[in-house]
Amino acid sequence: MTRKTSRWLATLGSTIVTTALLTGCVSTSGTDQAAKTGPDASGPLILQSRFTDAEKGGVEELVKNFNAKGEGEVKLNSIPTSTFNTQLPSYLTSKNPPDVYTWYAGQATRDFANQNLLLDASSVWGNHKNAFPDALQKLSQDSGGKEVFVPTGYYWWGVYYFKSDFAKLGIAPPKTWEEFMAASAKIKAQGVTPFTMGLSDNPWLASAWFDYLDLRINGGDFHLQLLAGKKSYDSPEVRKVFAAFKQVLPNIDPAVLGLTQNQAMSDFTQGKSAMYLLGAWAQPSVPKDKQSDLAFFQFPIIDPSIPVAEEAPTDGFIASSKTDKPNLTKKFLDYVASTEAQTQLAKGQQGSALPANVKSTMPLDALSTQGKTMLESAKQITQFYNRDAGDAEQTPADTALTSFIAHPENLDQILKDWDAAAKKVRANS
Repeated sequence: MTRKTSRWLATLGSTIVTTALLTGCVSTSGTDQAAKTGPDASGPLILQSRFTDAEKGGVEELVKNFNAKGEGEVKLNSIPTSTFNTQLPSYLTSKNPPDVYTWYAGQATRDFANQNLLLDASSVWGNHKNAFPDALQKLSQDSGGKEVFVPTGYYWWGVYYFKSDFAKLGIAPPKTWEEFMAASAKIKAQGVTPFTMGLSDNPWLASAWFDYLDLRINGGDFHLQLLAGKKSYDSPEVRKVFAAFKQVLPNIDPAVLGLTQNQAMSDFTQGKSAMYLLGAWAQPSVPKDKQSDLAFFQFPIIDPSIPVAEEAPTDGFIASSKTDKPNLTKKFLDYVASTEAQTQLAKGQQGSALPANVKSTMPLDALSTQGKTMLESAKQITQFYNRDAGDAEQTPADTALTSFIAHPENLDQILKDWDAAAKKVRANS
């Protein structure tokens, strides 16, 4: 699932969209089922969205603008992300599922496509030729090469900090692992916690550390093979990752397993913790009066001989193969893919992603420009742990990584258990 940035990002230009929009995937049987329904059933199209609060505004505006066109009605149901992620398999396998969903590209979408649960969106892609980069198209396809996902945006990850805090601490953004560890020691010596995470309600945040350490130590190809089940977690290569992670542990807030994301962000905003490895949504997550002080640096280089890979999760829409309104569903997805919709969508967001449609015309702010430049300079692009491994494998990863943070001395058993759990998930998928 290697993503060459030169193909992906070269045509994007200076634009920005802040959103997470979901993929749609379908098999031939799903396509046939939708096609045989004939005229659409009556009633509104149901859009199940995992975006609430600030992010909800962009999706609400998207629905409002589509409804104003008079070509059909869409009803929005906004559900908290954690609930949505847990319930999505139940939604899609129910007798009368919602029609359209926000979701994300890659293996997490293909998992549903492999179960014939997603609608064929290839006609939507046919209506928007040259609007999306080649790599986004590949991320939007099922295992057979059929488009089942309509992308709207993608974003970067970085180590976030506040410029004023670093100035007080006498820290310059590190570029190498040695500089990273030295900066952490200097911060800790001044009574400030170098790193935080909110793992009590968002244990998946620990995966960012695993992903980046593996990318920097073993490279993108190994990382993707590992997550695809072609390599073992109980291997010398993965042990190197945890050896580096162990170096970080003394610099992580010892309370992270009991901290919520809100508590961790509060500590970070108040300067109690100096750094936080986060996605681009970090910017709207801090108070507005602190946003101009927020900055990030690229996860440090560990082995200069390893080609630089970066995470760039891609969001968009998927649709159910069971929809009784296939024509309206495709009409809505066609609007979602349009330059007009993706440009307008950005106005309801807070500048934390790059647009999927290369013709979108939102200007980039400083952080977005930095993120775009960083992704363009990468030799390889990955998604995120659950997006590359499949959503079902996130739970074993959460268990392994939080167990390691609590008891690093148990690494041998942790890796054996993780490998066994990952194999079991893949065998049952």
